[in-house]
Amino acid sequence: MQEFYSVVHELRLYQYIKDLGITVSALNDNKAGPDFITDLGYIECVSATKGLKGLPERNYLEKQLKQSMNRYVSAIPRLSSVIADKAKKYGIYLKDNVINEKIPRIIAINTSIFSNEFHYKLNLDNILKILYGIGCRTMNFAHSSNSFVEERGVETYAYEEVGEKPPRNVILPFNLFFKNEYVHISGVVVNNNAISEKLEKDCFCLLLNPNASIPINISRLQGIKYFTLSEKDAKYIKYSWFSQ
Repeated sequence: MQEFYSVVHELRLYQYIKDLGITVSALNDNKAGPDFITDLGYIECVSATKGLKGLPERNYLEKQLKQSMNRYVSAIPRLSSVIADKAKKYGIYLKDNVINEKIPRIIAINTSIFSNEFHYKLNLDNILKILYGIGCRTMNFAHSSNSFVEERGVETYAYEEVGEKPPRNVILPFNLFFKNEYVHISGVVVNNNAISEKLEKDCFCLLLNPNASIPINISRLQGIKYFTLSEKDAKYIKYSWFSQ
């Protein structure tokens, strides 16, 4: 199932970035390197799934998905895991001289099964927490209207450094973009379009690493919604959304 989602994600992402006017100069079929080479940089694709059946993490996730409140945070360990895996893979590409070290490196995540489970903003909140340490917002699901209800006063953007991954209480690192082992990652594409849905622009965005050793050229982001650090001083860091 993981392979199926990954293949569909690659095909849909390829078509979408072409529709945005981004040139895809190479498509890697032999799996010796990243999936795509584009105007923006290398792109390595991955789809987040629930994980292998029978594992404690999968059992815990399925249990949490049955809850009526804040179910979406249960996806954090899986999303964090696929980001870490692809970051390690880029590290291997660089070590083995498979890719040009001067070209930006991008991880493209499709939230896959979680796109069907949660509103796309909730999946995005999870990934903002993982990459920038920004706390998730609290939302409730109203069965009567079949939609999420955001209550005033409960939204939080508190900074977080780590969390605990159940059921084994393994520490999960957040704020990955401010850790030395992730400076080789230039950005993360998030595609929250479910496989069964038409690709919607609002569900597609690029999260830039403000500390990337090879940053993405922002002038090439026409038509792409992106998120990055906009202001920083001794006490505060401000992030903003941009769209050209």
